Amino acid sequence: MNIPRTRLVLLLAATLAASGCTFPSSKTVVPAKQANQIQSSERGTVLKVRTVTIEGRRSHLGPYAGAVIGGAAALPKGGATTTGKALGVAAASTVGAIVGEGAEEYLTRRNAQEITVELKNGDVVVIVQESPPEYQAGDRVEVIHGQGGARVVLATGP
Repeated sequence: MNIPRTRLVLLLAATLAASGCTFPSSKTVVPAKQANQIQSSERGTVLKVRTVTIEGRRSHLGPYAGAVIGGAAALPKGGATTTGKALGVAAASTVGAIVGEGAEEYLTRRNAQEITVELKNGDVVVIVQESPPEYQAGDRVEVIHGQGGARVVLATGP
């Protein structure tokens, strides 16, 4: 298979970028680790909200893709026929791996909120969760917690 180098580089770059994408859902998405778990729910009021960012994923995809893209971009026409050319390709692959790792982490970051809630019993808890939904001070909420972690949802009913 003879794919021109620029097409290969673009294909690999698009694959890396797409790996950070998520698909929106009209339904409430619950973390998998909270499924099939007994959880408790406590009502409270949001005291304050701060916008934060949840760090991105660090897998092997970013460095590997970066190395391939860097090496492909540096590969001279006709191949790395001398030691100097081979070292140049190796250096470009190393730089590509480093850049790829950083790009993967950056592209997979998620917007979140640090939500401070005063529970009915007077306790104050802080939960960081992905947004949307967006909460604001004064919102009546339920804090659902158990072995799988905790999350905040708007309170319904009295």
